[in-house]
Amino acid sequence: MFGVNRIESGLNSWTRRQLLRVGALSFSGFGLTELLRWRQLQAAEEREIRPRAKSCILIYLFGGPSQLETFDLKPLAPADFRGEFQAIPTNVPGISISEHLPLLAQQADKYAIIRSMNHEHPRHGWGLYHAFTGKRHSRPDLDAPPTPDDHPGLGSIVNYSLSGRGGLPAAVTLPRWNKFNDLPDEYAGEKAGFLGKSFDPWLISADPNAPDFGISGIDLPAGLSIGRFAERNMLRQQLGNRLDAMLASGLSQQHDLLYRQAVELVASQSARRAFEMERESAGLRELYGRHPMGQGLLLARRLIEAGTTLVTVNWHNDASDVKSPFWDTHRDNFNSLKQRLLPPTDRAVAALLQDLSDRGLLDSTLVVVTGEFGRTPRIGRIVMNAATDATGRDHWPHAYSALIAGGGVRGGQVHGASDDRAAYVSRDPVSPPDLVATILWSLGIDRETVIQDRLRRPQMLCEGEPVTALF
Repeated sequence: MFGVNRIESGLNSWTRRQLLRVGALSFSGFGLTELLRWRQLQAAEEREIRPRAKSCILIYLFGGPSQLETFDLKPLAPADFRGEFQAIPTNVPGISISEHLPLLAQQADKYAIIRSMNHEHPRHGWGLYHAFTGKRHSRPDLDAPPTPDDHPGLGSIVNYSLSGRGGLPAAVTLPRWNKFNDLPDEYAGEKAGFLGKSFDPWLISADPNAPDFGISGIDLPAGLSIGRFAERNMLRQQLGNRLDAMLASGLSQQHDLLYRQAVELVASQSARRAFEMERESAGLRELYGRHPMGQGLLLARRLIEAGTTLVTVNWHNDASDVKSPFWDTHRDNFNSLKQRLLPPTDRAVAALLQDLSDRGLLDSTLVVVTGEFGRTPRIGRIVMNAATDATGRDHWPHAYSALIAGGGVRGGQVHGASDDRAAYVSRDPVSPPDLVATILWSLGIDRETVIQDRLRRPQMLCEGEPVTALF
């Protein structure tokens, strides 16, 4: 029989769900007294660590950033593993990151590095679906487009679970859905799937760095007052309700939800003001960087201030080489990173963390930076794509890094570790479902909520475990 001391000492290695399964399956092996005692200990622990994020900014580096050139350098590894970048110290003793992230190096006290992200599949579509939904795609052999049978992505889960504030939807994505330029469809995972299109995140595809940036359709037509607009909307609702009653079908419900969201947006002055980028000083805009990533993160900060809960900022269409696009550095890995990818990311993310901190928003805003996987430890090794040459790194899901800050995260720490070549996780593994669960937990969303798919089968929102050790 397990003793209380053994239960207490094992809390760090046993998840709550695992222990509850043990207790449920075999009370003869796990005494009732010990089970009750453990539940008391767990309740006390959960009271001690409470989520406090009101919002989240998810920065998704599509293509798979290299762990060895960003947050998990291996200076003692052989040259064909460690590559040409040097590790530099941060403002936290004992933590070093890439020399091409100098601004983030001075912000390390504000974030945690997860060096033990991992999963099993080296395909973009599968990894992206896993990262956004916390579920394994049913067809690992395909880079599948979205379908109505998909599990909802993180933004759609937030839309389903929480109401927007200030006239804005709960979840916004910008500036694009993730896709490669030579493919006809975006990847599955970011939309609502079987929850229905009304729970899709709102996509803002306009470039916030453009001089004429603006969102069409959120202003009232000339001559139409808010009062008159409200009267028209009430009449439309009455007609819709009568039509549904006659048809007994409820066909207009999904349209009603989308229309209501549009009405709230148009009627909200604070929501419209969130898109007025010219309200920001020229100095602050320069601090973020006058490029899509920088201005996208500045817009994300404005949106969470105005009431959005989750803003996903995807890497923009940077017109990179189709054989080595975005963060998918199959060729010219080092030049692409130091000239095209790392500088705008370093500037924008560092500015976001400093700006949130200066405004007193970092404690209530979770910031997450991740991709679908990392890159091969050995330079030039082919795993998935024969386009990989001697200057590139191929896909590698077995060990990669993520950055997480704000929302109660203890800055200045490294969670987990990879081996001496950043090839495999050696301590405290974190899966994509665990990261999704951490975001949901931080926002106060019960990841064990049960929803039904289109076949009315019960599905848990997320089966991962939140990494509460980060908080």
